[in-house]
Amino acid sequence: MLNTASPSYSFLESDGVASARRARLLLLGLLLVSVVTAFLTQGTYDSGDSVYHYLYAHYAFKHPLNLLNSWAKPAFTLLAAGPAQFGFMGIKLFQCAVVAASAWCAYTVARALRLPAPELAILFAYAAPNYFLIQFSGLTEPLFGLLLVAAVALTLHGRAGWAAVVLSWLPFVRSEGFILIGVWVVYLALRRQWRYLPLLGLGYLVYSAIGAAVFGEPGWVFGRNPYATVSVYGHGDWGHFIRNIPGLLGWVLTLLFVLGGVRMVRDLLRPARWHEPHFLAQLLLVYGSIAVFIAAHTVFWAKGLFNSAGLLRVLDVTTPLAAVVALNGLAWLLELGKSAVAQQRICLAATAAVAIWPFTGARNAIRPARDFAPAANQQLARQAGAWYKQTYGGRPQLVVSFMAQYLAPELKIDPFDAKTYAPLLHNKLTSVDDLPLNCLVFWDEWFAPVEGNVSIQQLQNNPNFRLRWQAALPRDPRHPEADTCRIVVFERVKQVKSAVGSN
Repeated sequence: MLNTASPSYSFLESDGVASARRARLLLLGLLLVSVVTAFLTQGTYDSGDSVYHYLYAHYAFKHPLNLLNSWAKPAFTLLAAGPAQFGFMGIKLFQCAVVAASAWCAYTVARALRLPAPELAILFAYAAPNYFLIQFSGLTEPLFGLLLVAAVALTLHGRAGWAAVVLSWLPFVRSEGFILIGVWVVYLALRRQWRYLPLLGLGYLVYSAIGAAVFGEPGWVFGRNPYATVSVYGHGDWGHFIRNIPGLLGWVLTLLFVLGGVRMVRDLLRPARWHEPHFLAQLLLVYGSIAVFIAAHTVFWAKGLFNSAGLLRVLDVTTPLAAVVALNGLAWLLELGKSAVAQQRICLAATAAVAIWPFTGARNAIRPARDFAPAANQQLARQAGAWYKQTYGGRPQLVVSFMAQYLAPELKIDPFDAKTYAPLLHNKLTSVDDLPLNCLVFWDEWFAPVEGNVSIQQLQNNPNFRLRWQAALPRDPRHPEADTCRIVVFERVKQVKSAVGSN
């Protein structure tokens, strides 16, 4: 039975200088691993948003309005624009730096909470398989997680005002930031730190002023919300995110994470804990932020709101804080040890299990063949790009149409230049018949029908288009019968209005 007395971790007790030295060495080593992996991996984590966020940042200087695109997230695009000029490798190295900063902030949070071996928070963050992999993407989750854990660290170190300033930019990295700002409002109100509340609106005021100058719309932040109230991806069950947390953290970290959560529930029932200096911050800003974020996405997915697709990766924003919770779970587990030697063995065993798990080959661990190789649809895109270059390389620039943005780098197409790119869309305002003569249409099996509402039949049965090239690959080579990626290229050869295209 776990000890309820004040815990003692004598074998871990050391001065802060030694702890900081271990933390720096650990962080340096793990950052080096990340950077080497960034150069070795050929994947982009996913083929959709990851690539599209990169494209917005890459072309931001050529198309400055990209810096104010609501979907792309203005603060993320602004910070990523410089690194993205060096290609996708630049964005991966940017993400490696963001994850390293987040892990360091997790360490400072753990140290402020006086958790044993706070440097292990760094290891725990990196050892979460999904969080490690998302470094090699163009996604917004790592930067959102950094601002969140940095705000917690600043608060715990007596800089609540600066924390409010940092947090105010959160909605301009991901929209859920507006929800988490509410957590800080509650915290600051309970601590009677009223003077910091206005600072939570700083980011909104700055971007509203910029939008008023550029668009003539002071309320553009909400007025240009890109997320449909009813999701085009449908909806799922209420337990989806909770049930799949092991897919985010791996089983070992999940166990420690659950222990850390149970320990907090226990502490809530102990009145003495409420009088400790950082207990309210730990409760609301660490545990509360995680709980509110998961709850919000649970509702969005279950109710089919705000274009939620039930993607587990959105929870990666909580991983640095989850590492702190897991370390709290380890601290509770150490109370099983009756001596310093026993505690040391428990700590070493748990740490080894956390570090080894990503390499076990389990489904929720890291699998190099799956996670570091280019996705099947991106392999097809390279084939399509090679065909396009060979067939049309010497001709004047054509208009190209597609919805799968992973095609843009392979085709060397600027997807924000209307002279060379046209979205592949079918709706009340436009259809495939509106595409210009000689336009090349790159149809794929997912983004074209789901995002663009253009089926393969609309092109095959349309006399204005002729087939030019096609290829297919199994999404998972181990299960070729399960799912197939396809890219089919059509050319607009006639200008006759088609009944098929205008339905």
